[in-house]
Amino acid sequence: MEKQPTSFATESLKQKNKENINCKQIEFEWSLNKIIDRTKYSKEKELGQPIILSNNNKTSTRHERIQGDEFPPIRILSNQPISFKNQDEIIEWSVLVNCTHGFIEVGVYLPELDTTYLLKGFKNEAQIENGREQIKTFEFGEKISTGDKITISLQQNNNNNNNNNNNNNKTIKMNIIKNDKPLGTPFNDIPTTSKIYPMIGLNDSGDQVSII
Repeated sequence: MEKQPTSFATESLKQKNKENINCKQIEFEWSLNKIIDRTKYSKEKELGQPIILSNNNKTSTRHERIQGDEFPPIRILSNQPISFKNQDEIIEWSVLVNCTHGFIEVGVYLPELDTTYLLKGFKNEAQIENGREQIKTFEFGEKISTGDKITISLQQNNNNNNNNNNNNNKTIKMNIIKNDKPLGTPFNDIPTTSKIYPMIGLNDSGDQVSII
């Protein structure tokens, strides 16, 4: 496992983005129509939904459908994808971890590529997945606990060597902030060839995360 360097050791990224007029705090809800369930009970629809929504679909709570209904974490996506208006725009959103038994995930999902970029809350690790396959896992950040606020900040990279506006050549970097403390940049090259959805993963019954 390799160690990922961070790029915000001294400056508060949150304060910097507050002062940046191009920083956009996006509004969205969680969607039960956008659940990724890879547990052994995923096809047993008669057991009900593995996630319950409340608080105007801002809060997701993991529901144990049957004893042993756990791992891998159930992932739920936002009701709409992220959209950048210009090259300089920074897009942010924050979630509050109301309850976790350890296995919480926070990140983004790209459906056309079936690829997930995520922070693994039960370890100080970040991970890239393609389908069920772990492409890359590396040391990053800190563990996530009950009461933590996690902010995801996305910004398009400046591809100075590219003189056209072809989205196939554009990439996005992800910055992570925990309780107003910048943790760094785990991902620098998220492709824009797919829609990008905010995502969380909930493993144990009672795990709960809210958009704030």
